[in-house]
Amino acid sequence: MKRIKKLVVFAVIFVNLFTMTAFAEGNISPKDAIDYLDLIKQFIMNYYMGEVTDEAILEGALKNVIRKNPELLEQALKGMFEPLDQYSVYFTDEEYEQFTQQVDGQYGGIGITVQNREGHIVIMSVLENSPALRAGLKAGDKIVSVDDVDVSDYDVDMVLPLLRGEAGTSVKIGVIREGYEGILTFNVVRDVIKINPITFKILDGNVGYIKISDFNINTAEFTKKAIDTFDKNNVKKVIIDLRYNPGGALQQVVEVAKYFVPNRGAIVHIEFKDGTRKTYKSTLTKAKYKIAVLINGSSASASEILAGAIQDSKAGIIVGEKSFGKGSVQDVIPLGIGGAIKMTTARYLTPSGRSIDGIGIYPDVEVSNTWQRIDMSTLEEMPYKRKPSLGDKGKDVLAAEQRLQLLGYDVGTPDEVFDEKTQKAIMDFQKSRNLYPYGVLDINTQIELNNAVWDLEIEVDRQLEKAIELLNQ
Repeated sequence: MKRIKKLVVFAVIFVNLFTMTAFAEGNISPKDAIDYLDLIKQFIMNYYMGEVTDEAILEGALKNVIRKNPELLEQALKGMFEPLDQYSVYFTDEEYEQFTQQVDGQYGGIGITVQNREGHIVIMSVLENSPALRAGLKAGDKIVSVDDVDVSDYDVDMVLPLLRGEAGTSVKIGVIREGYEGILTFNVVRDVIKINPITFKILDGNVGYIKISDFNINTAEFTKKAIDTFDKNNVKKVIIDLRYNPGGALQQVVEVAKYFVPNRGAIVHIEFKDGTRKTYKSTLTKAKYKIAVLINGSSASASEILAGAIQDSKAGIIVGEKSFGKGSVQDVIPLGIGGAIKMTTARYLTPSGRSIDGIGIYPDVEVSNTWQRIDMSTLEEMPYKRKPSLGDKGKDVLAAEQRLQLLGYDVGTPDEVFDEKTQKAIMDFQKSRNLYPYGVLDINTQIELNNAVWDLEIEVDRQLEKAIELLNQ
């Protein structure tokens, strides 16, 4: 009798819900629709005489919807990955093409890497000699608009197509920058971006410096070029800069680590769901260099693998700030129906067995950088008296080149000669400021250059200074 009464009460609630005006008129909200499905599922689970599971009920509902509405398959596939972590996603054909372009190391765009961070699209790194660098964008900038479209609620997959495009076309980007009020706007002219993620040089004291901005398919190849240069110059001290490196391909970081992790030791352990492990080991028998590694809060994933391997093997010292803490591994699997899935299939452990997921790598020596404005008295004065062009010489040319170099433009060595590099840098600067891009250093361009440098803050690289100090001890 009690069961009949309970069933009647449930049925009354059930009927009342399904006779609501909104449902009758077809104006049901997504939330109400989900509530209805949950209610029906609960009713079936409570009162169906046979055996049935939650999964079977929902699978039946989904298959029926897709059978009658095959165009909803993409949405269903997207939904399947929503309960998983933020790194597991379904790619549509277009999204997969964009992803592979990034992995392949060449695309038409502006030369930045971005990630979702705390509800914002954040520029993680700006590639050397890129349109973004020339325009003045910086790592840490939060993108809020692209061509006047508000992207503050977009995810990375939605923003990337807006940033990329045919070389020579322009894109207007609005960003929020720490220390500045309001939105800063940059006009960036796209170019073919061939991603060489490596920059290197030999510093005073014969210290090798190699910056790895990303672990794409080119990283190991270009790292070898840096190593060959160091060895030819008898470099024995090396700084590996992994700051703002968001990670990348596992196989690439393993190949890079083989240049630095000695004693044929472990580089990383990959641990799968069933508990099995695969260990990648170095082929290096004896340490070649005294090493310092630079990291910060934007060093993630593959960059943490390299930092962790060097730290655990005691091959070098870690300097800077705690890293991001992404300790998971994703596989990308193309689908026969088009698109692909990227899913977390394992986690990685450092050689000593540490999981850094959500924790990060702690530096051996913690150091933070500082910021300061340019001392304009150290620069040649801008006279505003003439309009130099290609072939001209003078102090005003030197003044312009100094300012262009500070803003990230390639002018070679600043001198008093207005050569083709100077002309191109001025044209690029003029484009970025909505000035007529004809490569002449007119008065308006001189004023804009001076204002741009006046507003510029230079990062004082205390972390690099400390690394050099430690290597020279």
